[in-house]
Order: sequence, then C-alpha cells, then structure tokens
Amino acid sequence: MALQNLRVRHITGDVSTDDIIPARYKHMYTNPADLAPHIFENFRPGFAETVQTGDLIVCDGVFGIGSSREQAVSSMLEKGIKVVIAPEFGRIFYRNAWNLGLIAIQLQNSSFEEGENISVNLTKGRVECIQRQFSFSPPSDFMINMMATGGLLNYVCQQLQKG
Repeated sequence: MALQNLRVRHITGDVSTDDIIPARYKHMYTNPADLAPHIFENFRPGFAETVQTGDLIVCDGVFGIGSSREQAVSSMLEKGIKVVIAPEFGRIFYRNAWNLGLIAIQLQNSSFEEGENISVNLTKGRVECIQRQFSFSPPSDFMINMMATGGLLNYVCQQLQKG
C-alpha cells in the first residue's frame, strides 16, 4: 500500500489530543465535518484553513498525548490529513489512528520541508521524497489490509460480508 504526493505540514512540540481538537468542540458536535474546521485552533491558529486533502503532518515531538478522544483522529481525517509522522505517539491516539484509518508512522529524525511532496510505502516501510528516503518498521499485513479498507470497522464489516 502506497500513498503518493502527500504535502508535508509541520507541527512543532508535543501535541495533546486537546491541542488537536479542543474539548469544547468535542462536547458541542458529534459530526467530524463540524469538528474539522477547529483542528489545532488553539495550538496553531489558522492552521485548519490551510490544510488540503492529502496533507501529511510531520511532528518533532510526542503526538496525541492526553485523553483518548477519537475525535482528534476523526476530525483530522475529515479535514483530509492522511498520515502523521512523529518520533513518538500517545498510545491511545496511535491505536485510535490505525483503527479509524489514519496512518501513524513512528520515525525518528525525519527532515522534511514544509510543503514538500513525499510518498509513503507502508508495505516496504519507506517514506520517500526527491532527495532522500527514511525507513520505518512496516505494519503487519493485517494492519495494511485494515488501512486499505479505511480502518477497523470497515475491515470487520467487509469480513462479515464475505461471511
């Protein structure tokens, strides 16, 4: 499974799920489409308005620490973010990401430029751009198949239909 031409967007520092989607919106809305315009609203004002479908977030800190809110993942997916690369993830966020269909790649010391286009090959465990390439431990075949269907719920529904 490979994703091509993902635009790099940088987020600096440790990021909590409350930084991704402030709690007041979590209690106000249930639809990810209503949440998506508010991603990183307090942490990085104006960021949501610049996100395009197919963007990838590269973070230099721990990403997704704090509460277990799935809305942090679903709102980023709704906004069009496909992948997050960070040296470390909050454990619950990491699991929620994969379960909902957001690719979370743990990668130390990546050096991508803001706006640069990169490709991610999950099967080979590589992130590539024009001048360099980085390797990561590829996910299991099960995880890749799960991502290909859009997350755990879609995967389970597909398996039940096969019956």
